[in-house]
Amino acid sequence: MSGRTARVWAHGACLGACLGCPIDGGVVYSSVDKAHSGRGFRVETMQSKQPEQPLVSIVRCADYDRARVKQALHAAIAPLGGIEAFVSPGSRVLIKPNLIAGTPPERGATTHPEILRAVIEEVRSAGGEATVGESPGAESFRTAARKSGLLEVMEELSVEEASFSNTREVHLGSGHIAPSLPIAEPILDADVIISLPKLKAHGLVAYTGCIKNMFGVISGVSKAKYHLRFQDRDTFSALLAQIYAVATPTLSILDGIVAMEGNGPRNGDPVSLGLLLASTNGLAADIAACSIIGLNPMDSPPLSAAADLGLGPRSLADVAVSGPPIDELKVVGFKTPRASRPSLRKTLTTGWAGITLRNMLTTRPALLPRECRGCGVCARACPAQAITMANGAAHFDYSKCIRCYCCQELCERGAIVLKTPPLAGLFR
Repeated sequence: MSGRTARVWAHGACLGACLGCPIDGGVVYSSVDKAHSGRGFRVETMQSKQPEQPLVSIVRCADYDRARVKQALHAAIAPLGGIEAFVSPGSRVLIKPNLIAGTPPERGATTHPEILRAVIEEVRSAGGEATVGESPGAESFRTAARKSGLLEVMEELSVEEASFSNTREVHLGSGHIAPSLPIAEPILDADVIISLPKLKAHGLVAYTGCIKNMFGVISGVSKAKYHLRFQDRDTFSALLAQIYAVATPTLSILDGIVAMEGNGPRNGDPVSLGLLLASTNGLAADIAACSIIGLNPMDSPPLSAAADLGLGPRSLADVAVSGPPIDELKVVGFKTPRASRPSLRKTLTTGWAGITLRNMLTTRPALLPRECRGCGVCARACPAQAITMANGAAHFDYSKCIRCYCCQELCERGAIVLKTPPLAGLFR
């Protein structure tokens, strides 16, 4: 087996039976062999259990001063064995930042350029060959990377882009929420994947970090199709967990030096947390981050779905922490969105009565007219074609809106916000 083996995790006897796996009361996964025969990937099955108490390393870092970030990042991965535990001379290392769209780094929406720089330098110190890949939602990688400051670092250090435009189908078989996934080729070809998520509030799923960052291994066009296909928040979150299982990073380094609260994941407010978190288990890192910002980790559907798949722990009690105690790091008043109950959202997705109630009882996107410049990005990105442009502004057809909030994520000017009808407060 050449290159990296992607793991596809599943949970429970039902899925194990579908895959023909033995069940022993634990977690079952498939190992997706990367040998490609022109018709997909061969799926082999085996049984495995997650190690007890995955380690999350947390280091304080006050700001993005270059020397300070370099020192903090080196310290963060030291308890995990240092970069040499993951990267060998000649290793093909794919670095996957969080690049939702081209946004200046000071806004806290994307992986900071100095984090990328420090990771590239660490990889090279171990003899690895680094490339950077991501699939932004509404513009090309180079355009988004230039606006966010990442491209300048890549050009300065002569690091190439790993284009995510070409994908290969990973066939998972029956029993999965999606029987196959179109994964970016560089992800499947890499020996090592280093994920660089950003700690942010998220309008759809409350929080975004390590688990959701790997949605970027799906190309932009396919992302829209998945939003349309999996409209319910819980179902979409299960898809995110499955994608993470297929494209599990070797190492996740969560940028929480400046986080984002409120109207995230792009147009919220920057908040200085002064932290870097690193782990080989992204779910564990997310649980630690949620605990710091005062959010129950299982209130973020992708984390709950990942735990259901056996990708890691469910609570901080099952996470080993290296660094300052979580209680010393907790912040008060970090703002994360609260949507209506997932079960209610699922009930209100079909039929004329459902559409009427959905408009009354679920959070929906709304326009700030003075901020809209009529660029049309939101309309082009809307999977349900629920947005039209007229008189230089966006107009919403809420009977079509599937509440994926892609428009809110991708609006460069923050002209789209999420508003919750007063009655929805009764169903939270």
